[in-house]
Amino acid sequence: MREPSAEKYHGKTFANLASTYFNAVRPAFLSASVLPVVTALAYVQGSFGSLDYQLAALVLAGIVFIHCAANVLNDYFDANNGSDASNRNRIYPFTGGSRFIQNKVLSERQILVFGVALFSLGCLVGLLIVYMTGPFVIWTGLIGGILAIAYSVPGGLASRGFGDLVIAICFGLLPVIGTVYTQLASVTTDSILIGLVISCFVVAILWINSIPDREADKKAGKNTLPSRLSEKLALRIHAVWFVLGFGLILLTPLLDRGYPALLAVIPATVVAISVFKQKLMPAIPFTLVTHAMVCVLLSVGFLM
Repeated sequence: MREPSAEKYHGKTFANLASTYFNAVRPAFLSASVLPVVTALAYVQGSFGSLDYQLAALVLAGIVFIHCAANVLNDYFDANNGSDASNRNRIYPFTGGSRFIQNKVLSERQILVFGVALFSLGCLVGLLIVYMTGPFVIWTGLIGGILAIAYSVPGGLASRGFGDLVIAICFGLLPVIGTVYTQLASVTTDSILIGLVISCFVVAILWINSIPDREADKKAGKNTLPSRLSEKLALRIHAVWFVLGFGLILLTPLLDRGYPALLAVIPATVVAISVFKQKLMPAIPFTLVTHAMVCVLLSVGFLM
């Protein structure tokens, strides 16, 4: 896939301008936030027999706005620290950012304003959800929002090696627990277990996407965990996240409804073979596929 260019995203028509900003949020990665919410909703529907569809739609809208904001602001901060500009080993569109700043499609200021606008929209949706469900959601939203910003800012959590933990919380535990709470007004043990399972697979996405960026991240002072390791060791550790995820499905009370998700071992095997050969392709896209299959098949299991 070609990187974005000023020729393609010229902004001379409304449709082109809309396409520019839509693609700047890296929409292909939104499955990482949307699918955990869908899985949580499927759990509620399958276990308790009903859903508040208005709240479900608001939760989906809120998580999309916050995720888009996090992606855009991450581009802004990585442009500031120079890691994206110096990234010669990137595998577009999976690593190295959206390239909208580096390829002169949008300015840093435009990206910053866009990110703040998206974050503000997410906060507004969150306040509406709080109004409808109660104050508990404030804490899940507040924690998620703060972590999303702290992840990317200079000297922030990603730079200190805590990026994987942030992603596990923001794209695993919080979306599932928060979604279930909006529907049931309580946090169930199952929702925590579902969140932990999904956390393992979403961390696997961040982990393998960070491997091609290791050298650029180190130069920019962004000391992610993969950047502190050799590529060979980082690739080997990637498998640990899959083992933990599938292990949790097998060893927890999710077992009776989680069996369909074990079929995701098929794309995970493709990843394992690629990693064994020390090749990032097709390991990167198939890690995304594994995460998506786990979420979708867990949802199927709950609804069955």
